[in-house]
Amino acid sequence: MVSRPTERQRQIASFLKSESRKSGISPTQREIAEHFGFASLNSVRSHLRLMEKKGMLNRLPGKARGLTVKCSPVLGIPLVGDIAAGGPQMAYQEPEEIVLASPELFSGSELFALRVKGDSMKDAGILNGDIAVINRQSNVVDGEIAAVLLDDEATLKYFHRPDVTILLRGANPTFSDIVISEGGRRSVSVLGKYVGLIRVNGGPS
Repeated sequence: MVSRPTERQRQIASFLKSESRKSGISPTQREIAEHFGFASLNSVRSHLRLMEKKGMLNRLPGKARGLTVKCSPVLGIPLVGDIAAGGPQMAYQEPEEIVLASPELFSGSELFALRVKGDSMKDAGILNGDIAVINRQSNVVDGEIAAVLLDDEATLKYFHRPDVTILLRGANPTFSDIVISEGGRRSVSVLGKYVGLIRVNGGPS
C-alpha cells in the first residue's frame, strides 16, 4: 500500500500548483529548495521521488521545469490547535486532525488551520468555534488579519504598525487594543495571514 503524503509533500505540491498558476511554469528544484529552506537539492529530489511514487506528480525527464501536480495534494488542511479571538492563549503546533476542505479554495501555499476561541473578531464574521485558515508567513500588510504569537501565546487580530509600535485590534468594540511598544518586554511575531474561514457544520465562508 502506498503511504499517504506527508505534510511537507503536501506543501510542496501546493507550492507547485500555486507557482504554476501564477507564472504558467513550474518551479525548479532549486526554487523549491529556496522556498522551503532545504540545505541541499538532495532533500528536494528525495521528496519528489516519493511524491511521484505516491502518484502526486509527473516529471518530464531532462526538463528543469517539468514538474506537474497529478492529483489533489491534500484531502484537507491540518488543524494545529486553538487561537484566541479574545485574550491571547496557547496554540499548539502538532496537527490534531485534518479539516476536510480543499486547500485550492484558499490563497497561499503553506496553509494550516486554527480553531477560534472567543468573540473579539465577531464583527469580521469570525465566530467562536469557527476554523480560521492561515497561510504561514512572517509578515502581513498593515490592516490585515493575522495570527500573531504574543510572547508564548497566539491570538487572531487586525495587525497594525502605525509607527514603531505594533497594535493588535479586534473586531468587537468591547475588547481593548493590544499595544506592543518597541523595546518593551513583550515579544511579538506573525505566524501567518488569515486567508479564510471554515464554519463548523458548514463549508468555507
